[in-house]
Amino acid sequence: MVWLGGLITLVSIVLWVYAFFDALTTPAQEARNLPKVLWLVVIALFMPVGSILWLFLGRPRRPVSVGGTPSPEQAASVDDLDPSDFAKPSDSPHPLGPDDDPEFLRRLNRRIDPEE
Repeated sequence: MVWLGGLITLVSIVLWVYAFFDALTTPAQEARNLPKVLWLVVIALFMPVGSILWLFLGRPRRPVSVGGTPSPEQAASVDDLDPSDFAKPSDSPHPLGPDDDPEFLRRLNRRIDPEE
């Protein structure tokens, strides 16, 4: 039973560290329900409960877009993708990969079976 207590302690410390650094790196305008500084105090003082409260009540709901990355509303969902979009030929005059190059495949066959 000692290992169970150690495991619970380890999980709560990892959760506390994750929640604290997540709250610390979250922009202040995106923290929900309380100001960011107050969330940090709640997480620091009420170790297991504050971390859980942050994850469910204080954390931003959507991931923040960084740089040129489109937001989830702008990005196409998996349902909008068409498999034929990935099979379109490229405009480049040379093959994209070695398996698209017939000369490479011929040389590979000669290396595998030199008797042919």
